[in-house]
Amino acid sequence: MNDLLTDKAAPGRGVMKLYLVSGLAVVGLLLLAGLAMRASQAGWLPLPPDGFYSLLTLHGAGMIVAMMVCAMGAIWFLTRQQVNMSAKLAVAAWALIMVGVVGVLVATLVGRYGSLYTFLYPMPFRGTWPNWSTGVFLIGLVFVNAGWMIWCCQMLSGVLRAHGGYRGAIGWDYVWHSKSFVASGRHPPPPESFPAFMVGLDGLIAGMAATLLGVALVVHWIDPEVQIDPLWAKNLTYFWAHTVANLIIYMLAGVIYVALPFATRREYHVSKVFVVAWWTSMTLTLTNYFHHLYMDFAQPEILQYIGQLSSYLSALPVTVVTVFGALMLVWRSGMRWTLGALFFYLGMLGWVVGGIGAEIDASVPFNVHLHNTLWVPAHFHTYLLGGCLLFVLGWVFLLLESRAASATRKSMTWLISILMFGGMLVFLLSFYVSGAYGVPRRYSIEPAPGPVLAQIATLGAAVMIVGMLLAGIEAWRLWRSKAGLPAGTKEAIHG
Repeated sequence: MNDLLTDKAAPGRGVMKLYLVSGLAVVGLLLLAGLAMRASQAGWLPLPPDGFYSLLTLHGAGMIVAMMVCAMGAIWFLTRQQVNMSAKLAVAAWALIMVGVVGVLVATLVGRYGSLYTFLYPMPFRGTWPNWSTGVFLIGLVFVNAGWMIWCCQMLSGVLRAHGGYRGAIGWDYVWHSKSFVASGRHPPPPESFPAFMVGLDGLIAGMAATLLGVALVVHWIDPEVQIDPLWAKNLTYFWAHTVANLIIYMLAGVIYVALPFATRREYHVSKVFVVAWWTSMTLTLTNYFHHLYMDFAQPEILQYIGQLSSYLSALPVTVVTVFGALMLVWRSGMRWTLGALFFYLGMLGWVVGGIGAEIDASVPFNVHLHNTLWVPAHFHTYLLGGCLLFVLGWVFLLLESRAASATRKSMTWLISILMFGGMLVFLLSFYVSGAYGVPRRYSIEPAPGPVLAQIATLGAAVMIVGMLLAGIEAWRLWRSKAGLPAGTKEAIHG
């Protein structure tokens, strides 16, 4: 992919920018919302309960969608390097998602809807908020899901066309008929194609479940006489939400497979182990959400065992091959540690640490003590904030650095790194310690030692946001200086 950043990629660049800029804009606003909520729990910023819970609902739903949009834009752009895909269709999918985002904003900020982003039945219909805000929130999520499904269909179609159908897209013959495969002169798909295929297929399946649930909830909103089974609704809710949250990190794994080889001048090889690892995660990601239902004793017991096994087996293969491969790429590569490189490298640390926290929570003996505490926000903030967001920022800076006339000064690189990663570390550790102490999640007023730890977390978050603002200023400077180098040069990445 040596020509990744050349003008040859220009036709799809606008779509990628649209997704990245809009997604990061929403992320920035919701970071401020998160800071406000932690300050409220610390006792420093008075928020009424309805305001806190509507803000918490917006933060949860909005951050998942915003990070999803960023990842969608990046992996779409990479897939378009292999096969032509309609930019108009991608923009239409984005527009539907943005309509849904506006609906969620109106429902939470104006209508004070506050049953949290999981909208577990019957909570959306039992609150003190006006009934219209429930409908606007649910219909907003229906729009988000509609855009997501259109995009997944396009991605799945693109990968299948690029590699000659399902057998080619998943590397079936490469694994099971390797001799004849090599003799025929064929090559397996590039590494970024496997997460692209996975998100297209698994995302479409999850989207169909969400469509069924969304229709049921909207019908109940219109006619309360229509009843819904709460356990059925909870299964579909977590099947969709948990699968999409997983797919965000997998989409961005595809970005790693392109970005680090570009930065290190090395190749990310596809092997049989690599392919089988993606098969494993592609299959088991659809069943690992069951660990969210351990305490639902009416759930068939076999599903709880499936959830336990899937939670472990789905994460390890791809995590191991991606992280190990990335470490081998960087080792003695002579890569210059620009902001883009640092974001990618430290993002893998956040991915691994957040994944370990998730696996601990998915273990039954720990789950009964940790699942309803701040340990859960700790692990998903780690892999979303300390993993996914850093990968997105790494990709943005890689694009900017490759075309900039001047590199970021070392002093600025160090300042941004210390502020961002130091503040992030303090912020995330406060969540983990709170969870270990049993501080409950989703409480506007927390029992001790919650308020003290929330004060520490607020300070850490404030420092982190200052670092992010400096990173934004530096990104603007790099963008303004892009005309100084020919497109596609690597002098800004390699010393």
